[in-house]
Amino acid sequence: MVKDTNVVLVQYPRGATALVWLDPASRAVLSSHAGLSAMLHQGVRDWDGRLVFPDRGQDFLTAVYDRLFINGCSVQWMNATATVTVQRSYRV
Repeated sequence: MVKDTNVVLVQYPRGATALVWLDPASRAVLSSHAGLSAMLHQGVRDWDGRLVFPDRGQDFLTAVYDRLFINGCSVQWMNATATVTVQRSYRV
């Protein structure tokens, strides 16, 4: 199964890089940075001040991008192709 997904690339001021993306299969928001992941599960406030949680998918990714940008992080919105390999034959 191949499906496009949006990825938020975050470059922290001290040099660390993190990715935040929406898993197309489970619709869960994932992160490559443990500290950021813990923060994201608490929800993120959008431009209007409303708390947005990961189950909102694309709206949540947008709120993450906005919050990190406002906090001075270098962020970039990317589109990537996610691939999931499924094994359909098994040795007997």
